[in-house]
Amino acid sequence: MPVTSVDIDAQLLQEAKDALGVRTTKDAVDVALRDAVARRRQLAAIDVIAGLDLDPNPRRIAYQ
Repeated sequence: MPVTSVDIDAQLLQEAKDALGVRTTKDAVDVALRDAVARRRQLAAIDVIAGLDLDPNPRRIAYQ
């Protein structure tokens, strides 16, 4: 894994740790990055679904 050095707002980092329920900076950054990627994927999926041409009055499917 690459080692990266960044300046992070100490107060914001502590708030993130508390909100995410983690103790280390690494864990806070990992969870935040995973969350950010997941949100972008969800937004992309919503865009795909929103673009589907769906029948506003679908017929009911009779299950036997």
